[in-house]
Amino acid sequence: MSDYVWMSTAMGRGDKVRWITHSFSHDDSAQETRLRDIIKKIDAGLPLSADEIPDVFFGAPEATEKSYNFPHLFYAYGYWLVSKAAADVLRQFDLGGGGLYPVKVFKKDRVTPVDGEWFCINFGNVKDAFLPDESPTAMLRNIRPGIKGWVPSFVVKDGDMSVSSVALAGPSIWIDESVGSAFFLSAALGDALKKAKADKGFFLKKCRVV
Repeated sequence: MSDYVWMSTAMGRGDKVRWITHSFSHDDSAQETRLRDIIKKIDAGLPLSADEIPDVFFGAPEATEKSYNFPHLFYAYGYWLVSKAAADVLRQFDLGGGGLYPVKVFKKDRVTPVDGEWFCINFGNVKDAFLPDESPTAMLRNIRPGIKGWVPSFVVKDGDMSVSSVALAGPSIWIDESVGSAFFLSAALGDALKKAKADKGFFLKKCRVV
């Protein structure tokens, strides 16, 4: 049994946001309210239904050509998209209540497709494994309203973070009940993404299991 898991700090990296939006985003107030509720479910690790995932994403008005140079995981106005290479790896593991949904990605003209195949990832699983007393340098107490009690330090390194053996049971990808701006992957899944060189954009850090 593995003595580590992986934490992705991608959610907390505002410098990696792409100017991408989707078909659920417009000026309709009812739709915007629904979108906010969906984003809360994503951040909480709750499963989404197929009708809560847009099938079309496209460049926002601010997008430039650089905006379409995607890593294997990137943020798209509340949602997270992965490349085909990453999706091919993810499908080999237990995604529990989560899953992958094929989506179309266009440039801001909404006509020109972005190269490659893209999938919206639904994390869909929750565990309670974080050990704050064993992670004194890894995490910061959150002071922002609406975010869970702990968030990763921007300079967190491999081995700084500790989780309990709860992390080893169940699905291979999850959100922790106590940790915001991060999601977690099993040792085997994180290792497989790295082996396939499909981890760019995940910002993976090893977490000790104690």
